[in-house]
Amino acid sequence: MAGKKLLSCLKKRDLLSSGKADKSELIKLGERYLHEDRLSDTIDFFEKAEHFEGLIQLKEQCVAKGDYFLCQRIAKIVEESPSSEEWIQLGDNALHLGKLLFARSAYQQAENPEKVAQVEKLLQSPAQEQVLH
Repeated sequence: MAGKKLLSCLKKRDLLSSGKADKSELIKLGERYLHEDRLSDTIDFFEKAEHFEGLIQLKEQCVAKGDYFLCQRIAKIVEESPSSEEWIQLGDNALHLGKLLFARSAYQQAENPEKVAQVEKLLQSPAQEQVLH
């Protein structure tokens, strides 16, 4: 893996748009991007390769990183929404990492109004208003 460069954005686009891409090569590329912590690119390659097992495993990393957007994206691809417990965990992780909008969205998905209200309160705090402006 060391010494292997990632694809240029144009080569990546061309490969993902190609109908001739080899699934095993796409999975290897996805794993290389995963090694570089480029989760969105990893999802692109795994989706093209129809590597659903890899996507489901990747969902765990998205939950750990509190990344609502990527978790939602994987859920749509594999056609399986995370459980309420996973949404709560994602929300807690996002909250801990200061990703308040992701936390709120995850808590909304979990249908947890108490945690949504907690994040709303944080979003309305004067310190947060300064950050958002």
